[in-house]
Amino acid sequence: MPCSTQSGTGSSLTANSSGATGRNLSTFSATAVAIATEIAENEIAHVRYLRAALTAAGATPVPCPSLALSPAIFTAAATAAVSALNATIATDTSATAFNPYSSDAAFYLGAYIFEDVGVTAYKGAVKVLQSQAFATVAAGIEAVEAGHAAIIRYQLYQIASSYTGLHLSDGTAISFETAVTAINALRDALGGTSSNSVESPLTRTPTAVAGVTTGPDLFAADANSVAYTRIPKQVLDIVYFGSYTSPGGFFPHGIAGNTDVDNINGTVTTHSCASGALSVSSLSTFVPLLVASIAVVCGVLYY
Repeated sequence: MPCSTQSGTGSSLTANSSGATGRNLSTFSATAVAIATEIAENEIAHVRYLRAALTAAGATPVPCPSLALSPAIFTAAATAAVSALNATIATDTSATAFNPYSSDAAFYLGAYIFEDVGVTAYKGAVKVLQSQAFATVAAGIEAVEAGHAAIIRYQLYQIASSYTGLHLSDGTAISFETAVTAINALRDALGGTSSNSVESPLTRTPTAVAGVTTGPDLFAADANSVAYTRIPKQVLDIVYFGSYTSPGGFFPHGIAGNTDVDNINGTVTTHSCASGALSVSSLSTFVPLLVASIAVVCGVLYY
């Protein structure tokens, strides 16, 4: 099921991708393929389940959006992430230097861009969904998404000090840990949370266990170990590389979904959607994000 050729309506998937380039299976380990396979199967199941739930609720699931997932798009994201650290990527960097379909490490870093955002998005969805049934589904999907994010974080932690192949303008090699820090800074900046970060670093200093001085930070969570929250507007700000009002980034033509996103600000009492609409339209908002995750892992598995 190549992601660039998926089509259909109802519970089927539709995706048009300007995306992934061909990959060489020999460049991926059995572990990476196994991780990508399970994430892909989970995400496909989520999309089909949500589309079926929307249909059962009397809504028409929006068509899956066009996706921009080429190495050029990921390299643009990398360049912006470096800028978020008040640094500059090397001027001789190729426009396609960061190819998430080229190796285990590159795939993990590419997947990292989406996975933490997905967890925070579902946390936000649980807060605003009026339907208890939909909120229960969103909470269940959030739990699985958190597992995805944790395994990607652990894989990156294992190679934290290795280098991505990208360099700063002063010649400094960019490590995977620095790349994660840069992605975190960019997502905070785009989502408007720089002053109150909703990101977690790749490593942490344990405080409750004597003798353990450092370790991986597997979960994007606050000081109470509760997952961070993003509202739909913030999610779109991130995946559009700018503002939710101007499609771009990974979704060049937008998500073609919730037209009331400006009013879904995290509190049910202030939205202006028609009665009951929030329970359907806000659920629709997250289907395209899942499709983007599917497309990234399919770039590894099927192209």
